[in-house]
Amino acid sequence: MIALQAQYSDASRRAAAENVLRDYSSLVADEVIRRSAADVGYYGYGPLVSALVREVQQSGTLSDATSTTLLAAQDAGLRRAAGLARGYFEMDRTTAHLVFFGDQLGDNAAGWLRQNLPKVPSQHNDPGLQLFNSQVEGVPRTFVAISVRGPQGAEKIAGFEVDLPALAQWFGRALNRQPLVPPSLGHGKVTNASVYVSVRDQGGVERFRMGEAWSPKLTVSKPFGDVYQGVFSGFTVEACINGDVSRQVVIGGLPKSRLPFFLGLLALNTGLIVTAILQLRREMALQQLRDEFVSSVSHELRTPLTQIRMFAETLLLDRIRSSEEGRRSLEIIDREARRLTQLVENVLEFSRAERKSGSLAKEKRELAPLIQEIVDDFESASDGGQTQFECRLSFGLMVNVDPDALRQILINLLDNAVKYGRSPQRVIVGLEAGNAMALLSVDDQGPGIPAADRERVFEHFQRLERDRQSAIAGTGIGLSVVKDLVGRHGGRFGGPAADRGGARFVVEPPLTAAEEVVQTEHTGGSP
Repeated sequence: MIALQAQYSDASRRAAAENVLRDYSSLVADEVIRRSAADVGYYGYGPLVSALVREVQQSGTLSDATSTTLLAAQDAGLRRAAGLARGYFEMDRTTAHLVFFGDQLGDNAAGWLRQNLPKVPSQHNDPGLQLFNSQVEGVPRTFVAISVRGPQGAEKIAGFEVDLPALAQWFGRALNRQPLVPPSLGHGKVTNASVYVSVRDQGGVERFRMGEAWSPKLTVSKPFGDVYQGVFSGFTVEACINGDVSRQVVIGGLPKSRLPFFLGLLALNTGLIVTAILQLRREMALQQLRDEFVSSVSHELRTPLTQIRMFAETLLLDRIRSSEEGRRSLEIIDREARRLTQLVENVLEFSRAERKSGSLAKEKRELAPLIQEIVDDFESASDGGQTQFECRLSFGLMVNVDPDALRQILINLLDNAVKYGRSPQRVIVGLEAGNAMALLSVDDQGPGIPAADRERVFEHFQRLERDRQSAIAGTGIGLSVVKDLVGRHGGRFGGPAADRGGARFVVEPPLTAAEEVVQTEHTGGSP
């Protein structure tokens, strides 16, 4: 609405400025009509008609020498006026006998003229001249006639045909005599060079042009009408003031359209709103994931704590029936404590990664023995009796690694394999040398990860939809913690498709550059 109101205000201001320029253009058109009609009527048609009247009154008739005589007259004004005549004619009002001197008219033009000349008022009624502006045979023609009495008292009609192309010089002289825009309006700075004028005759033929049209919207068209006895009856004039000088005649000038600017602001505003909506939706989704995370962590913590408390109470109340049952209770307490520790470590590591405050204590270690130790510890402490672990390790691979971080990485992957894999299943832990990298893989026989979710599962709080709907507990941060720890070791972490149909995660820490790799295959694990 603000953009619309601003555009409306801007358009109103521009429309007001354009109306002012059109009014001034109309003033220019009126000045063109006044000057040209007065100049041609007073200095052109008037002296020429007066000369014809004198000749008829003195000689009784015009002659073929009339044109030569007028063009050679001593009066410079009369000589100039004679240049407007294309040919002369004379008609007896009583007999309607029409005679041409100079250029002869065609039969159709002569017939048209013979039919219209009787309309010239008698000398007794109106001694003024009469003009006929029309199109004869599709050609614009202008005739000037006047009624006059000869020496014997016979009334005749004498006149001439106007040479329309010759009018251009008369228009130019009349209009360029002084600026068409009054100096008081343009502060004396708006000259005729900033004005466009086009004069067209009754047939639409352009007889005079000054300047170039600046804008059709600002161009004004006016008819000459009957100004100065209708010397240009049927003629029209177009006038326009160049918008480049609008500041001289309009306060502030002609404003440029700011619609592109407003549309740009509107598009930017729309983009910001859409971005805000997307950010809000993302924030709401993240908040929902955090709520699920808190709920999942609470559930994950409650389960081992419940187990620990229950078996601890069993031991405290001495409800065990044999030493083996007591040992079993202690093993469960130890296993659940380890599980609780791993969960807390994941949460702490996730928190450190979010604050970017974690640090690693790297040392040069051979991977195979370290991995075998972690797998053995996990296998002995896990309750996945239906899961068999098989280690396929290449010995001699040396890396700079934080043993605790590697333990957390591998336990997270093994825990996922046990938690989401089918039962019974065989989990394969592999280690081999790659291109300057060690390839540590954990391959289970579970349902696997859909191709569309293989990138998303590494993000914070992300779990597969099928797992959310199941009874399998999870926080959604295990794989993101693994990815962060591997990245801080300078390695890569991914989940390509497994050959056996389950999930296969590969950790690629960089090998030490100076170490020669000796690949000795070793297979270990539970029978």
